[in-house]
Amino acid sequence: MVGHAYAFTPFLVKNIRVNGLQRIEAGTIFSYLPVKVGESVSQATVDDIITKLYATGFFKDVRVEKQSNVLIIDIVERPIISELTITGDKAFDHDLLTKSLRDSDLAEGKIFDQSIIDESILSLRSEYYNRGLYSVTITPVIVKLERNRVSISIKIVEGDPAKIASIVFVGNKVFSDKVLNKEMFLNTGNWLSWWHKDNDYVSDKLSADLEKIRAYYQNHGYINFKINFIQVQLTPDKKSVYITINVIEGAQYKIKSAKLAGDVKNVPMSELEPLILLKPGKVIDQALISKTVDDLKTKLGHYGYALANVNPVPEFDEKDKTVSFTFFMDTGKKIYVRQINIIGNKKTRDIVVRRELRQSENALYDSSAVKRSKERLNLLGYFKSADVTTIPVPGVGDDVDLDVNVEETNTGSINFGIGYAQGQGVLLNGSISQSNLFGSGKSASLSASTSALNQSVSLSFTDPYYKPNATSLGYDIYDNLYTPNQAGISPYSTQTIGARARLGIPVSEYDKINFSMGFENNQINLSSANVPLRFVQFTNQFGNSVNAVPVSVGWVRNTTDSTLWPTSGALYNQTADMTMPLIGAQYYRFTSQNTWFTSLWGSDYVWRSNAQFGTINAYGGSTVPFYQNYFLGGINSIRGYYIGTIGPKDTDGSSLGGVNEMVWTNDILFPMPGIKDQHLVRLGIFYDMGSLWGGNSFGLTPEQSFRGSYGFGLTWISPLGPIKLSYALPMFSQANDNLQPFQFQLGTSF
Repeated sequence: MVGHAYAFTPFLVKNIRVNGLQRIEAGTIFSYLPVKVGESVSQATVDDIITKLYATGFFKDVRVEKQSNVLIIDIVERPIISELTITGDKAFDHDLLTKSLRDSDLAEGKIFDQSIIDESILSLRSEYYNRGLYSVTITPVIVKLERNRVSISIKIVEGDPAKIASIVFVGNKVFSDKVLNKEMFLNTGNWLSWWHKDNDYVSDKLSADLEKIRAYYQNHGYINFKINFIQVQLTPDKKSVYITINVIEGAQYKIKSAKLAGDVKNVPMSELEPLILLKPGKVIDQALISKTVDDLKTKLGHYGYALANVNPVPEFDEKDKTVSFTFFMDTGKKIYVRQINIIGNKKTRDIVVRRELRQSENALYDSSAVKRSKERLNLLGYFKSADVTTIPVPGVGDDVDLDVNVEETNTGSINFGIGYAQGQGVLLNGSISQSNLFGSGKSASLSASTSALNQSVSLSFTDPYYKPNATSLGYDIYDNLYTPNQAGISPYSTQTIGARARLGIPVSEYDKINFSMGFENNQINLSSANVPLRFVQFTNQFGNSVNAVPVSVGWVRNTTDSTLWPTSGALYNQTADMTMPLIGAQYYRFTSQNTWFTSLWGSDYVWRSNAQFGTINAYGGSTVPFYQNYFLGGINSIRGYYIGTIGPKDTDGSSLGGVNEMVWTNDILFPMPGIKDQHLVRLGIFYDMGSLWGGNSFGLTPEQSFRGSYGFGLTWISPLGPIKLSYALPMFSQANDNLQPFQFQLGTSF
């Protein structure tokens, strides 16, 4: 706005009067004035007064005049924003949108400025356009209030997103539109588009897709590939988008040679040369070049060269369309870690984080130790994410600090659940647990559950660092009622009340030896007059109340990369246990369970293979308790068979179980289309096989008890609890088998 000043000759100011002030103090005005009482005022001084007061942004009108020797300043303050409301903003996080407007000075308590509103509306409309919401209407409603205040209401009607009508490539000769479209997230729609919105036009997603197209060409040798231009055409009704992508493919290049160069100091070349993944005669793959660079830097970092630089320099042969690569390595100085800073741990104690770190302070930097430190933190389960950042120390060329940034997650829970599982009926469970007790890393839990097959109560406590070397100590108290008679599996039930102590001793970075010892009392109830003879013989020999002192030793090796959704590594668990002599029945058992995870075609597809072997035998002239037998069948065993029914059966059809088992299951796991980055749902196809034999008078061989199945399944960590579904087609089944192709489990752990 333009200020006003009456023309006058210079005069000596005897007083200054300000009119129109409502909220602003007079002292604030005087602080901006370039003149004081007793000084002379000219026309230039008056113009300067108007300019400086307008520059504050507080006023919408400024007038300057004089009466005698009094300088009079009449101002009109801009109104203040008393209230700001935003409605209809479904596409954005409301708090982030409010913060963005506040950063633009559009917020409650700020000075009202129409230009700021106009700019904010334009910017917001642009953000909606980037998300394909071209039909959006944004209407600011400004209401004047008393005491020079205004209320602003921004009403948003987002409308429907523009749908992609077509995606056309121009200039592509090597790869068809169909092939290139498969590399993109955006498409023209399919039967799952309602779920993952891949036919809604979003400019950011298009940009990401174009990078995928560029990477696809460069990974197939077209290193000069370019996207010439992109045309996005919106229909007049703003409901459809037509996308045209013009590309220049260029020629395909192959690798002529690849070598290393540079002074690598004390790093053996014999350890670096095998890391070159480029092979002569193969088509250039940019992903392999990047991986070679990363692997070389990692290896150099293992020797302390944390800031090493690896630069792949190509030499083109345009005649043969080949490229020779030289990987120039500059190790720089050896780097030492000065200090390690833990950031983001509000609940978890520093010591809990630091004891998982394999990189030490005041020690040579080791990239493999830093990587393993990050892996161990992510495996704890205390953090949503854990990352390690290298920060050079200013003024020191060979020192760095490590910032360990963690984002904590909830580690305590009180859960109540209800579900249903075939073979077990209604499942009720409740628990209270804390895996990071008072931020100490110790865990404790109290849980209870009930179903037609099991009723249990247990109390557990574990200190994972009972000793500084990561020796763990734990205790369990439990009461478990097992009722296969209620589930139609076998005519007996047992109630086991016991307690045990656990000790785990680490022997390497990935290996631990576990020991346990406890005491159990087993109450046996034979629920039918026609129970198997061996059940009666056992109770006649040992009674209906059988005590036992079980001891066990086991070896566990865990190299997986995640607790919840592993994509690589393996989990080995070998356990030998026995009951002590002179108390109850004497028997020993060996169980081997091994699971491997292998990434296929990237990390989205994972092959999970599980092999399990178990055997149990009596010693000292005793008998193996029939309730300790192995049972196979069910969604967590060999799918497609009713729970616990594989193997020999008594004359009444009840399962006898066996003292030997072999099981091999294979799953190809992959994410639900459209939500692969959310670790909530996994689909899979599977193949199960196994056998159960021994411990009864039927004398079935492993071949006669061999069963298998194949099918597909789904695992979903839903808001209501875990859900597991499978549909299996049994193989090698016999006439007396209890088949159950469709199986599901809701609201229980797996």
